[in-house]
Amino acid sequence: MSNVSEDPSERASRYIATLEKALQQHSPLKESKMVEEASIMKVTDAIHRYLQDARYYIDSDKPTTSLASIAYAEGLLDALKFLKLTRTIESETQLALKSRVCFHSEDSLGGAGT
Repeated sequence: MSNVSEDPSERASRYIATLEKALQQHSPLKESKMVEEASIMKVTDAIHRYLQDARYYIDSDKPTTSLASIAYAEGLLDALKFLKLTRTIESETQLALKSRVCFHSEDSLGGAGT
C-alpha cells in the first residue's frame, strides 16, 4: 500500500505548496530566438491564474477542482521548462549551502590545512 493520501483536499494543498515553491525557483526568460516575450508572459500569467484558482477552490472546499487547476498550472510550468523558456533561480540559501559543500569537500580531499 502507498503512503500517499487519497484525500483530495490534502493532496491539493500539498500540490499547491509544491508548485508555489517551484515557481519561486524559476524565472521566465524575456525572449528566445523562436518565441516572443509576450507569448512567454502569457503562459506565465496563466500558470499564476491557475494557481490562484487552485487556492480559491481548496478554500471553497472543492478539492477535486483545486487538483485540476493545480495540475494545469504544473503542466504549463513543465512545458516552459521542457522548451527551455524558464531558468532556475538559486536562492541565497541554496548558494550558501553549495559553497559550504564545496569548502568541506576541499577539506576532505586534503585541501587547506593538510
